[in-house]
Amino acid sequence: MAELEPGGSGVGDAFGEQPAPGGMDAPLAPAEADLEAFWTHAIIAGRLNPIDAVGGQTDLVSLRPGAFAFGETRSAANELAELVIAGRKTATSSYSAAYGTEGESFPGVDDMWILCDGEGRPRALLRNTEVKVVPFNEVGQDVARAEGAADLPAWRAEHEQFFQSEGAELGYDFDPAGGVVIEFFTVLYAG
Repeated sequence: MAELEPGGSGVGDAFGEQPAPGGMDAPLAPAEADLEAFWTHAIIAGRLNPIDAVGGQTDLVSLRPGAFAFGETRSAANELAELVIAGRKTATSSYSAAYGTEGESFPGVDDMWILCDGEGRPRALLRNTEVKVVPFNEVGQDVARAEGAADLPAWRAEHEQFFQSEGAELGYDFDPAGGVVIEFFTVLYAG
């Protein structure tokens, strides 16, 4: 699992045209037209608009959710998108200090977002089912497993390295006792 991503809240969304650190290509940003088409299909297929035909648009579907990719490289984003679609990745985590440095609020239950692959293709509409904050050094095997990791030591090593690197970039210091925001999610629609 090459999962080194922040959550779907928008903190550190991984899109860009420039090479990522180490010369790897960052995931590409999706085209607006592709996001709109995906969102239209997701609303219908995910049955998010049952009363639209009777009473007009609801708040739930009036605004398209944000889009992001997991991972720092195109290949990692492709791999992680496939894990989500296969049901082997049902959570993501981010270091809580990143939200403050980016001026973002924590994600919440029922937040929705569009997951894209490394090529910028919308792949799935996700909805948070649970959000909790746990000290990094208390994250358990259940979280590592939900994130698609083989084991907890591998999850910790990968995420500590990512959080340290992200902290250097965003201006926070990683502390193993610091909070990790864990978002558990479900796939509402995969296109």
